[in-house]
Amino acid sequence: MAKRTRGQAQSAWWTGIAALGALALYTGTWRLWALTVLVWCMYELCFCPTRCGVATRDGDPCRNGARGRLYACTNVAGHQQLKTDALWHLPGRRGSLARLRPRYGHGAPSHRKTTSPPSSSEQGYVEPNQRIMAYLAVVCVFAIVIQTAVGLAVL
Repeated sequence: MAKRTRGQAQSAWWTGIAALGALALYTGTWRLWALTVLVWCMYELCFCPTRCGVATRDGDPCRNGARGRLYACTNVAGHQQLKTDALWHLPGRRGSLARLRPRYGHGAPSHRKTTSPPSSSEQGYVEPNQRIMAYLAVVCVFAIVIQTAVGLAVL
């Protein structure tokens, strides 16, 4: 069996999302609309091909590939933590959520590959369109969960 290319995988996701949307439109049920939106959110947050976006030492964003708007590249240790910090740092908000950040090498999750903090010259940066799409997907997840709870309570 041939290996799928990135374009084929992306087309398969969008075809599936469009098919769910068409089915939801045909049946007119809110449950299928909720499923369609949740599948789109999962694709945007975890699977869509995008760029890392962490600012490098010379100030340019890292252009290594990443899967999903929540994730950074795996080529450079520490980029995931920097991107996570950048996403937690809301636009216009000062400071970061340091209380949520584990110390490097002390109690860090086993999936995190880094054991030393990223250099102080690197900073987390997420391109504005990626940040907007990530926040939109998260807001949609919360909206669908609330809508589902209300819809099921009415039954």
